[in-house]
Amino acid sequence: MKRLLTAVLAAATLGLAACSSGGTASDGPVDLATVTLKVGDQAGIQQALMEASGAMNGAPYTLEWAQFPAAAPVLEALRGDAIDIGVAGDAPTLTALSSTDDIKIVAATQVPQQYGLSIVVPKDSPIQSVADLKGRTVSPTTQGSVGHYLLLQALKEAGLTDKDVTVSFLQPVDAAAAMSSGAIDAWSTWDPYTAVAEQEQGARVLRGPDGLAPGLTFLDASTTALEDAGKTQAMTDFVARYGQAVQWAVDHPAETAAIYTKLTQRPAAVADLMAVRANRTLVPLDQELIGQIQQVADNYRAYGVLRQDVAVADSVQDLAPAAP
Repeated sequence: MKRLLTAVLAAATLGLAACSSGGTASDGPVDLATVTLKVGDQAGIQQALMEASGAMNGAPYTLEWAQFPAAAPVLEALRGDAIDIGVAGDAPTLTALSSTDDIKIVAATQVPQQYGLSIVVPKDSPIQSVADLKGRTVSPTTQGSVGHYLLLQALKEAGLTDKDVTVSFLQPVDAAAAMSSGAIDAWSTWDPYTAVAEQEQGARVLRGPDGLAPGLTFLDASTTALEDAGKTQAMTDFVARYGQAVQWAVDHPAETAAIYTKLTQRPAAVADLMAVRANRTLVPLDQELIGQIQQVADNYRAYGVLRQDVAVADSVQDLAPAAP
């Protein structure tokens, strides 16, 4: 009887511990009212879309947003469990996956017009082609970013490598100032930075992403959050609502442009350009898409950016709703 009571008490203790942490991902439904989901965003764009679209109305859990200037700090926050889920492009996600197994891709969106990803030069620059970048200084924004990937792909297309240019990794604000002052000759970046450079500085697109980058953006989650039943159920719900928000943006271009005007505090021309290029849809993480992501990973590995090979299929846990 003493042994039986000891066993019962031990089981009860374990049960209370599981309840206090939200349980494991294999447990049944939990009370989502007790769950707080921490979401990492860049420049406030996703938060603004979610709020404007009303996609989060009636969500049974608490949502906390954290804002970052680029994907790299989002991914670092995921690794450190400072956030549960966050938005990042394909290239930075793969860079993170090459050095950690603490992150998984849980959803993907694709942007037909590539979210403004471009290599831009000043309006009066003598540079007319990517080949003309030889011997010049270029900022691909942050290391391992989509801007970095585009630059490497474009250089390869032109018969060059990163050894033929001086690469200067700069945060977006610093890169914008450097191009304006002439400290760098070209900048490989994305919206809102591309739109601002084009509309306010007259920057000229030297090479866009067509044929060089797939235009994918991910929702990435920490494995710690994915091991928690409450967090996983909240993230699954969040992904579905996120899909509704990005579709709302497609269906409401004027309202979306107004969001970008408010976020960037820039003229309407900047916001209009961003709104058109930001249109995207939630796409299934099927074998075809995983193959596209794997190709990006293999290219990045060949360029020497990734520390080791990445098996993309092992780093995917699809939380997106099934297609109707």
